[in-house]
Amino acid sequence: MSLVKRFIDTCAAEKLFDGVHKVLIAVSGGADSLALAELMINSQRRFGLELCIGHFEHGLRGQESIDDAAFVKAYAEERGIKFIGGSGDVKSFAAAEKISVETAARIMRYEFFSKLNFDAIALAHHADDQAETILMRLIRGATSSGLSAMKFRTFSKDYGLLIRPLLRFRKDELEAFCREKNLSPRIDATNFELDATRNKIRLELIPTLERFNPELIETLCRLAEVTAEESDFIDAQAEKIFPAVVKGNSIVRAEFLKLHPALQRAVIKKFLIQVTGSIKDFGFVHFEGVRRVLINGLSGVELPKNLRANLVRGKLSITKNFY
Repeated sequence: MSLVKRFIDTCAAEKLFDGVHKVLIAVSGGADSLALAELMINSQRRFGLELCIGHFEHGLRGQESIDDAAFVKAYAEERGIKFIGGSGDVKSFAAAEKISVETAARIMRYEFFSKLNFDAIALAHHADDQAETILMRLIRGATSSGLSAMKFRTFSKDYGLLIRPLLRFRKDELEAFCREKNLSPRIDATNFELDATRNKIRLELIPTLERFNPELIETLCRLAEVTAEESDFIDAQAEKIFPAVVKGNSIVRAEFLKLHPALQRAVIKKFLIQVTGSIKDFGFVHFEGVRRVLINGLSGVELPKNLRANLVRGKLSITKNFY
């Protein structure tokens, strides 16, 4: 079966373009995003799509970055596809926000794309990216919900609908597809630098683990899909029982104790998001700390953001520490 046919079948099976007409394809110039653009152009009529190619120049690699932008623009023009380019000073943004350059680049890129008024943004994350993400999260101590990783369709309140049509495709077959189409992708040398955790996982850890399991990538991607489905189910159940367990801005201990541990954790996460607005700085140890307070009837526990969970008269609430 040709790659184009597999791509069309995958998009149809996952209903990727349901309710979608105008799609912005995020293209860096590398093999993955070029393959995505080529596959979507080949599938455009099948799904009735209006396509545009977007590129964000991060200002990180000097003339090479500028040449990448020119390359992507020329590619779009050759195929008669509208092109929109943007640029920004990622290093300055990273320093100002005290975040990594990689995170800053992603935020600036997504923010630029999200302001362009498209129904969806198509991203070139593939099976190898998924496996790398799973391993990175495992190493950092993620629980099952964290292992659900990337999904085919994700709605972000900040960036809108993000679609990832390549999650069942391997990087090597995308590179082969580029060669078949006589495409010459740009090469980002930073992808081979071993100072980045993800690069070490890609270049060192995965090849080592594949000696024990040659189908490691497929195994990790299957794990990601299954855990995503199970996590969605647990979250849906937590949503149903939430009004009975959470009254106002407090968790009712008597109702909480009736729940399965998986639902208890889901309720705590949802409760903390409702009360604090974000659980970005919260980890498993904090969720379990709150759970132990409720299970064992403790007085409370310290939390990030200078917060504290207090259990008073059978109700747990979040307060600000004043000291």
